[in-house]
Amino acid sequence: MGGLTRREQSVGSAAGTVAGLIWGLAFLIPVLLPGWSPVAVTVGRYLAYGLVSLVLFAFGGRVLWRLLRRHWRVALAFALTGNVLYYLLLVVGIELVGAPVTDIVIGCIPVTVALLGNALSGAYRWRSLVMPVTLVAIGLTVVNALELGGAAPTEDRPLGLKVLGLLAAVGAVLLWTWYGLANARFLSRHPEVPGGGWSTVIGLGTGVVTLAGLPVAALSGELSPVSGPSGESPDLAAFVVAVLVLGVVVSWAATGLWNVASARLSPTAAGMLINVETVAGFAYVYAARGTWPPLGQVVGFALILIGVLRVVRLPTTGGRPAETRFGRAVFL
Repeated sequence: MGGLTRREQSVGSAAGTVAGLIWGLAFLIPVLLPGWSPVAVTVGRYLAYGLVSLVLFAFGGRVLWRLLRRHWRVALAFALTGNVLYYLLLVVGIELVGAPVTDIVIGCIPVTVALLGNALSGAYRWRSLVMPVTLVAIGLTVVNALELGGAAPTEDRPLGLKVLGLLAAVGAVLLWTWYGLANARFLSRHPEVPGGGWSTVIGLGTGVVTLAGLPVAALSGELSPVSGPSGESPDLAAFVVAVLVLGVVVSWAATGLWNVASARLSPTAAGMLINVETVAGFAYVYAARGTWPPLGQVVGFALILIGVLRVVRLPTTGGRPAETRFGRAVFL
């Protein structure tokens, strides 16, 4: 394939940045819903995503029907890896090894996507990536280390369960890395697929998988709200509004924008833009608390953003997702 044009890079960078800013709301909204478990929020989010996708699909005409008929297996695979199974492993990691450690592991996703993406696409010379990737890695380490230092101690658990939780977090990283690269390769090979339409088809798959897992979630007891210390019941109306925002805006709209970015950027540049979600998520939470982040975290955020900007401004060598035997076998 030919190289990326400057216009493609600009459109892709803008779409990926806005997607990251929207995805950052996923950090904030659960904080604003005391009394509702992460499982309840996630089930509500993905049911809303599936519902809005079903409505849009019903009015989408032949284009969406053709997409579903031709690529339903791929859409289902992406719904599982990029949404449902990814979050399930994330929740298991948080439960067994604690949120701070899990967050540090999940923070590796932009780096794994960027490095493996470049190995497959050859979009950049490795020498040109050393500085920006190092800046991002240092920034992520500083931000998460300070967050870990300020976190409350996690409940003491047997070493075996902590190892299992760590493996679950690593599994979540591997799943989303596969999804990010496979989705980019799919969109590169199918330029006729619209970003919004593909988000709708994946949303249908996500809704189906969530419905299938609903009985298990209900039996776990995690769907029921928990009353606060003073006996007040969690706000059901706020919960409904929140999951609608998560499903419609954070899932459907942001995924559509991410598809636009994935189709127009190298996997490495798109992967680095995932860092925008991390920075935005922390910024939103601190804004909701009405406090400023520690100076060290501000420095960490700055290093992350500088690294991201350096990558998206780098000239490519003409590469997109590579047509290697490994790529064909593993990344659809």
